[in-house]
Amino acid sequence: MNLVIFSEDLLDDILKIERESFIDTWNIEMFLGSAQNKTVIFKVLLKNKIALGYYILSTVVDEAEIISIAVSPKFRRQNLGKFMMADILKEVLQKKSKFIFLEARKSNTPALNLYKSFGFKEIGLRKNYYKDEDAVVLRLDN
Repeated sequence: MNLVIFSEDLLDDILKIERESFIDTWNIEMFLGSAQNKTVIFKVLLKNKIALGYYILSTVVDEAEIISIAVSPKFRRQNLGKFMMADILKEVLQKKSKFIFLEARKSNTPALNLYKSFGFKEIGLRKNYYKDEDAVVLRLDN
């Protein structure tokens, strides 16, 4: 199992994971735009050439934001989210970011528990961030 930098040949797998994981999904242009953004780290988790998950991390000056992280439903509950989070923290340390931010659905207890297990703290709530739900804003101080 390894994390590789996004390449367009993985796009179909990423779109499938996206559709299976989220209500408000990204389109092809959004993923390609992120991949071309110089402030973004876009990695895909592969095992035997099969995409199991991905993350998109933005780093600007001394702040980082986890824009998206997802694991295919078929491969959840195998610590793959933890594996990707550990890589995110490594990337953030290399970029010398002082803070990491992210938003998660208020009802997404597994994700919130994962983030809190890495030391993230709830710092706010974004009302109606998603079409149908509020988002919890979390921050980790490095």
